[in-house]
Amino acid sequence: MLHTLAAIQAELGKTGEARGLILQAMTLANLDEPNSECWYVFGRIAEQHGVPSAAKAMYARVKAEEATADPVSTVTLSRRRLAAIAEAR
Repeated sequence: MLHTLAAIQAELGKTGEARGLILQAMTLANLDEPNSECWYVFGRIAEQHGVPSAAKAMYARVKAEEATADPVSTVTLSRRRLAAIAEAR
């Protein structure tokens, strides 16, 4: 739930709140390193801060083997953001 809320906050441009929530989610999940869901949120934060190169690197860390047919899966969302960054160039 924290990941979802963090993603929403990042989408709304509330990057400070998003960062705090995703770090809290990582702590509660005992993650030493971000997982795919975290990388997606960090990518959205980077995009909101106008750093598409950093966002691109973060989206690329989302693991493709977690792909599903779900249109709102982390992999699908990351691929959409990568395409949007590429189109913006």
